[in-house]
Amino acid sequence: MPGTVIRALPLLLACAPLTGLAAEAAGTATSLEARVARLERQLDNRGLVDMALKLEALEKTVQQLRGENEVLAHKLEEMKKRQRDLYLDLDRRLVQLERRGVAATPASDTSPPAEPAGAETPAAVAPPAVVSGGKPTTATRRTPAPAPRGPVVAAASETEQQAYQQAFNLLRELKYDKASEAFRRFLKTYPDGRYAHIAQYWLAETGYAQRKFRQAIADYQTLIDKYPDSPKLAEALLKIGYSQYELKNFAAAREALERLIANYPGTTEAGQARNLLRKIRLKSGK
Repeated sequence: MPGTVIRALPLLLACAPLTGLAAEAAGTATSLEARVARLERQLDNRGLVDMALKLEALEKTVQQLRGENEVLAHKLEEMKKRQRDLYLDLDRRLVQLERRGVAATPASDTSPPAEPAGAETPAAVAPPAVVSGGKPTTATRRTPAPAPRGPVVAAASETEQQAYQQAFNLLRELKYDKASEAFRRFLKTYPDGRYAHIAQYWLAETGYAQRKFRQAIADYQTLIDKYPDSPKLAEALLKIGYSQYELKNFAAAREALERLIANYPGTTEAGQARNLLRKIRLKSGK
């Protein structure tokens, strides 16, 4: 036995360095694994931090956009309210004009207002009457009422008024598609009704409000051709000019605007037409 140990001793001494190297290599491997694991954790932590920062930024952006959206929604509602009030006020004026039988005239017409029916005029326009005693006295005479300047339209029936009001209520609610359908039904049923020209104007407005410019041009032109006594002819020509401008039909736009200025000088619409003509000249170079 002792002899065996003595014989193996040189082998054990020779293997000792290899065992130390193996242990050192194992320790190094373990150290590398630990470092790799530590780096992975650091990277994971950095990735989580980046994600958290991005998420926070996104939340701030969403909050900002939500606030801006609320502001825009409020402004839009205010614009809708003003539009509804404008429609209501304009409709009231048109209906009042229609009920009074007032016809549209160009702004250049400066003739004095007609005397009301049955008004008395001084006798100075005729020789004074002579009574007993030879003293002249002031005489008066009745003058017939002047002829109406526009066509006489029969009073609207209750069903016509209701049909018109239903269509206008849809317009006031800014339900343009439904309002357009209702006004077209109205005009088909009452083509010569008391409110026909007003309905035709509102029909054109529904197309213009939806930027359906070709349809709006056709409907405004129908108003001009079929209802020449409408008080909205100047605006119809202006909207035709704007519509043709949006469609880049500058020659047609210029024609409508020049016609407006010639027929309705001095009006607000004529001033707007001149401004648009300047824009057209700049864009077309003519």
